[in-house]
This record gives sequence, structure tokens and C-alpha cells, in this order.
Amino acid sequence: MRTTKRGKFAAIAVGLSLIAATACSDDKDSGSTDTTTAGSTETTAAPASGGSVTYAAEQEYTSYNNATADQVLFANTLVLNMVQPGPFISMPDLTFQLWEDMMVSAEVTSEDPQVVEYVIQPAAVWEDGEAIDCDDFYLAWISQSGKLNHANPDYTGPGQVDADGNEVPETLPDFNAAGTTGMEDIESVECSDDGKTVTTTYANLYADWKGLFGALIPAHVVEAESGVADITAIDPETSSDDSVAAGDVWSNGFIGFDSALALSGAWYDIDSWTEGQNLILKRNEAFYGTPGNLDEIVFLLVPDATQQPAALENGDVQVISPQPNADLVAQLDGIAGITTSIEQGLTFEHYDFNQANKHLALLEVRQALALCIDREEIVSTLVQPINPDATVLNSHIYVPSAADYQDNSDGLVRDVDAAKALLEGAGYTLGSDGVYVDADGDRLSIRLGRKEPNPRRQSTNELAAEQCKEAGIELTDDGTEDFNAVRLSASDYDIALFAWVATPFLSSNTSLYVPGGGQNWNAYDNPDIQALFDQANAEFDDAVRADLMDQIDQLLWDDMATLPLFQFQEMVAYSDTVTGVVFNGPLGVTWNANEWALSA
Repeated sequence: MRTTKRGKFAAIAVGLSLIAATACSDDKDSGSTDTTTAGSTETTAAPASGGSVTYAAEQEYTSYNNATADQVLFANTLVLNMVQPGPFISMPDLTFQLWEDMMVSAEVTSEDPQVVEYVIQPAAVWEDGEAIDCDDFYLAWISQSGKLNHANPDYTGPGQVDADGNEVPETLPDFNAAGTTGMEDIESVECSDDGKTVTTTYANLYADWKGLFGALIPAHVVEAESGVADITAIDPETSSDDSVAAGDVWSNGFIGFDSALALSGAWYDIDSWTEGQNLILKRNEAFYGTPGNLDEIVFLLVPDATQQPAALENGDVQVISPQPNADLVAQLDGIAGITTSIEQGLTFEHYDFNQANKHLALLEVRQALALCIDREEIVSTLVQPINPDATVLNSHIYVPSAADYQDNSDGLVRDVDAAKALLEGAGYTLGSDGVYVDADGDRLSIRLGRKEPNPRRQSTNELAAEQCKEAGIELTDDGTEDFNAVRLSASDYDIALFAWVATPFLSSNTSLYVPGGGQNWNAYDNPDIQALFDQANAEFDDAVRADLMDQIDQLLWDDMATLPLFQFQEMVAYSDTVTGVVFNGPLGVTWNANEWALSA
């Protein structure tokens, strides 16, 4: 086995988010909101070599539309990297390159107001022969602008709550988007007569414009399924029967796999999906650019990461990217004929506090949890055996390798006595069983949700439970297989343990923390956060922007909205029979699978 360990990226400013987005294997929870198209920018790649390569998928594909609030998963990103088109490619070093197979150009033509013009290649088409054009951009805009909302038929008045105790909203979105950042700043999208030139004009400056319009959905499919004659005729400001109909298809029509709907506009198309087993990508014969090397790429579901090294050794799979732990590294060390790459990751593990929980709604309880959890012990036990230089993470915005990383935690370390004092000051009393109870007599017992199986996260929760028991807080491990895919977006947890996926866009943090954000599943509400993000997302001066992000981070610490744990390592291992495998933090190892090839 050959092993490579790469150092930290230098001078990188990253936004940590989903889709996440969302780095750390298929378990990259609701992954990153960065939907920038992946793949190579090379237009003179070697001729297609043919053959098949199998990737071990730790989590299963669920949806072709990875931009919805309830379907966004990194497992989908890993598949759709090779399927959906977009103007830019996010590179491993977090720079951006125009995808010249699809695009002639994409550039800012005016700064006051901000105007961006996209020119699409005349030959760019979906696999059914329909043009990739302005209609697809227009759909992307209206579906993620957050401006189209209709009356909720179940709403009866202020203060109404549903069966779970959540407030019933007065309106519902026509399009159930995971986030609106950037798209909400666009004032208009105009199409040329041939549809191949797209002109976007912004009402507000938006520095991260290159992150928009990735992972396009075919507008003509949405039109056909919804009965809407022309997507571009939908009023972008006012809900209508057409916007509701199109929104229903966009939000719900792409769950699972239907070959007539899940069209490819890139190197590969989804040939088949057998739930619980595998998904197979075949080379898109209608692709207009340089074709992918392989005939097919198989995503074989291997949800237990501990079984992936054996699958690699047996030849059942040729590429794996499990979340690393000491046992997995040891298993791989004993396998000949493979290459293992361990890299400093661009994602971070964290505990998210769901403030819909009566205990966690209290700042004192959230602060007590942060004081009883020994993050240093978690890092030294679970991360430093893989990377001795690993440290506790003390920022919500930047990873330690970023140039603008700053510790705003105010020296937070474990202090059981301080945790108890906070609880007692909030009216809690210690019960006879050693667990605090509130004034209503309800025990301070909290579930720690996570995806199952995941040995490292199970160990994290077990350590936290043991640590907080001394502070009179009962924490129970609550791992389920559907946690990321179902429970997370439904806010069905007390505390969630998962990772945000790093992207090159600081603005991608917005939907995580703003009131009403598409991925703010914690009922966190601080209007000051929104005001600061509004300023930061329109700021083109990097130094000023970093200062605004620092202020946001400080507010998140003051509110103890979420507790960062650590930046963890990323691992990719692959058979020496495969070439071209390159790790890419925001998009995962499949970002350039079109360049994978079988060695001679």
C-alpha cells in the first residue's frame, strides 16, 4: 500500500455548509449548499478507455434534485457530480474554472448594478436532445430565490401549532429550496432570442456569484410534468397557479429515480438505481463535450465503513472514501496494491442544539452542555491517532487552516462546576438519580442524534454522555440509519451530531444560521445574524468581509447556537488498477470521475 498525507491548505477562506452539501465520505450530512458542477476542465482528455469502476457508497442516493430543503444530501452530490451541468467547476484548491464544454463565457459586465452574462455553448444539450439554455437558468433562479410563496390552507391564525408543537406558518414556499442565498439578490434573468445567452442583473451586490446556477435541473421536464407551458413566463415576484404547479414538481417530482425525468447534461447518465443495492452511471452518449473515460461507474452501497477495506481488497470495489478512524487506517495498511490518501479536511464535526426542545431553548442549558463536553478529550481520543496535529475547532465559519481563522470561544474548556451553577441558576434542581430536573419536574435527558452506523460518531456520543453525566445531564446515543436522509431535515432530534461541508463560498453559511434559513433546522433565531450576512454577502473587500464573518461567529458563540468540535481528516483509498482519483473537499472524490480510467 502507498500512503500520502497532505498538509493544510494555506490562505483559504471557506464557507462551511451543506450539500451539503456537504469532505467526510458519503455521510457528509445534508450536504453542501454548494452545487457547483464538478469534473475536469480539460477538453483534450485521452480517448475513452472503457471498463467499469465501482465506488463504495456509505450512504444511498435519494434524489435527482439536491437543492431542496428535505432532499439535500452529500450522497446525492457524489452521483450528480457526473450528471448535472453548471457553468463553473469547483477545483480541489477552491479556485473556480469555467466549464468550457458547456460554456463559452461567464463574466461580470457591470458592477453598478452588478450584471453577469453567461454564454452557453451552442452544442450543449440534455441527453434527450433539448437545449441547455436560459430556461434552465430561469428555473434555477425562481426556484431558489425564496420570493414565491402561497397561502397555507392549514393556517388559521397567529399562535397556531401543529401536532409536534411547531408553529404553523401563514405561507408555504412554492419551491421548497434548501437555501436562497445569492439567488434572492438577483433582480432579473433575461434570455436572448436563441436562449443561449443569459443576463442576470442583481438588486444587491453578491460576491459569490460563481457559486450560482450549478447542478441545473431541466426546465423542459418540469414544464412537461407540471403542465406549465413556459417556465420563463412565471412571474418571479408573485405566486400563481403555474408557479405552484412547477414548484410541486421541482420539490417532489425528482425523489428516487425516473429515467425520463433525471436527465443528464454532462458526462454520464443514471442508467439504473436498485434501492438498497447500487446505482449505475453509464456514459452519456449524447454528451456534447469530451466524453468520460469509463463505460460505467457503479455506486455499490456499503453502509458499514468497517467493511469497505475488505471490499477494496477483494476487488468488489476499487474506490472508497470512508470517514477515517485508527482501525480503518490499520486495516488499509495491510492491503497491497492500493493507494491511501489522508488529507486535512475542509469540513467540521459539530453538535447542533435544537431549540424546539424545551431544555435546549434555554441559553443556560446550551452553555452548560458546552461546559460539560470535553472537546479536548474527544479530539485526543478519536482524531489525534490519525493526525497528531489535530486541534479543537473554535470557529463556526473557518477551519484552522484558513488564513482568517480566529478563536472566538473565549477560552471555552470543560468546567463541570460552572455547568452545574448555570443549571441551578436557571431553576434546575438535582434529582435523586443524579440528573437535574426543571421546575416542571422534567428530567434533563437529551438525545444525541446521528447516522448509524458510524463508529467515530458513536464513540463521540459515548464520550460526551460520560462527560456530562458528572454535570447532572443525561445524554443518550440516538443513532439511526435514516438520520441524515430523514430526521435531520425534519428536526427530529434534540442534539444532532454531523458535519458541514466546506465550500469556497462564505455566503453558503447563510442558510445554516439565519431565521428561516433552508438548513437552519435548530429553530435558531437571531435577527442580527441576518443583518451581518446581508452586509458580508455583498462585500467584495476580503478583509472587511472577514471582519463581518468574525462578528457573526462571535454571535454564534454568545448564543451557543451550535458547538464546533473538530476539523477532521479525509481519506480516499483506491486500487492501483485505477488512475485519475483526486480528492476534492467540497465535492468529494467523484468530482472528476469522468477522468478515472483503468490502468493498462
